[in-house]
Amino acid sequence: MFTVPTFIGAVVLLLVRALLTVAFVREFLVKAKDIPAFARNDGLNVPTAWFVAVAELAAALSFATGVLAQLAGIGVIVLMIITTSLHVFKWNSTYWASAGGPEYDLLLLVLAAVITAFGAGPIAIPALFGM
Repeated sequence: MFTVPTFIGAVVLLLVRALLTVAFVREFLVKAKDIPAFARNDGLNVPTAWFVAVAELAAALSFATGVLAQLAGIGVIVLMIITTSLHVFKWNSTYWASAGGPEYDLLLLVLAAVITAFGAGPIAIPALFGM
């Protein structure tokens, strides 16, 4: 059909990383406000809830900088598969996020898969500094 200029591809990957960064910083901040409540609501023990919150912050930092972004993408994919499974099998959620469903989690999974498949792109710390 047509070829996308390299610069456009680089900007798209940067935008995907930026969206993931904002999403996971927000998720961390919401969870960190009250870890015991997050653990209770999701049926987790408190250490696991802390692990999830810190992992989300680490993923956000990785997406923001591009450092180890593909590994962060794999971690997010695993986390979102678990979360989606909870929605479907434990919480019996409908699809739509507005009704408490996994739509948002699936979107994050797909965006993380884009970074896992294509890397952080050339507008990232590792690429800019030849790492």
